[in-house]
Amino acid sequence: MAQGQLAALGGALDLLSLTAPAGAQAELERAAVTFERATRSRIAADHASARALRRSVQAIWSDPVRHGDGAGLAMLIDAALTAVAYAVHWHRTRQHAQQEAAAEQALVHLQAAYAQVAEPVLVGLAHRSPGLQSKRRYARHLQEAVPEHAERILNDRAWDALATVLAEAEAAGHNASALLDQAVRQRTLDDARSPARALTWRIHRLGQRHAPGPQAQAANARHTAKRPTTPPLLPEAKGQQR
Repeated sequence: MAQGQLAALGGALDLLSLTAPAGAQAELERAAVTFERATRSRIAADHASARALRRSVQAIWSDPVRHGDGAGLAMLIDAALTAVAYAVHWHRTRQHAQQEAAAEQALVHLQAAYAQVAEPVLVGLAHRSPGLQSKRRYARHLQEAVPEHAERILNDRAWDALATVLAEAEAAGHNASALLDQAVRQRTLDDARSPARALTWRIHRLGQRHAPGPQAQAANARHTAKRPTTPPLLPEAKGQQR
């Protein structure tokens, strides 16, 4: 039920601040305190927003932060932003004015925390973006893996960061196409605020795992060879505003 998911989300927000750096920790604590008022409702119903909320809460609970580079925490805050946005919608459709206002205020604090945690990571990754030839190849992989989101991803400011994590995973022995498929299968991108950022965090985490052995790499190569060739959507100018 949606009410239970709201309570679970409130608990998840309480936990996020425990792993955050000092600046973001204060914002996350404010978000948790503010959102607590949004968890109070006598209505329990399940619909599209409640299901999306449940998926986002599950993502927060099931993927604890394991790395100290900020990417793991950024991914969790990104999932929390999606979940709280659905909570805002849930309360709005039921005319819960006070709870809606509380959830909207929690969003403000989460966005501030996200900016502090995620932006430095994304900027650092973008500065290591691979060459145009590699980015064209990754663009083709994207079109094949997530055709419904590819254009939006390639026009997102986070595209350079996504290309970087794909290149670094490849350098570690992973197959970029197979890794994209795995990242897409982890959870739908339909409710992601930014599919480009969501994939960046997922592939960053997957790429830090042990690279596949020779037999697995050969299987990955066969997997890639079977894919149809699709013209890339990648913009011509690397520095183009997105």
